[in-house]
Amino acid sequence: MSATGRSGRGDAGTTLIEALVVVAITSLVTMIGFPRLQQSLLTLSEHQTTATVAARLREARATAILNDRPIVFAVSANGHLYGWRNAAAATGPGVYLTAVGGPITFYSDGSSSGGAIWVTAGRHSNLVGVDAANAAVGLWRR
Repeated sequence: MSATGRSGRGDAGTTLIEALVVVAITSLVTMIGFPRLQQSLLTLSEHQTTATVAARLREARATAILNDRPIVFAVSANGHLYGWRNAAAATGPGVYLTAVGGPITFYSDGSSSGGAIWVTAGRHSNLVGVDAANAAVGLWRR
């Protein structure tokens, strides 16, 4: 463009330098924003997994009562699978589970063996616990 803002016959497009400046600015903005977006998605996945694990623990208790037999809720050794026989689920990418004190057993009378499961993603962790006396499921953030 000309200095007056009008395009002349020989000045109808953008220059290579203008195009390179736009590409450089776009690249810079992307490099700054991408890590934050990635961490936000990982945190969202961790919160979703925490809520799902708590819901699945409550479902295991209800199944034990309904079927009048114990249900054992366990976490796999690699930390990506959890649940009980015929009702397993997987975590999202970057989210790992760790059982504290081994598997959690729910009994037909509504009680449980108690225990806890850490849900970890990056630097964030949540604890989903089960009270041994009344099988209540609770969430704690770290």
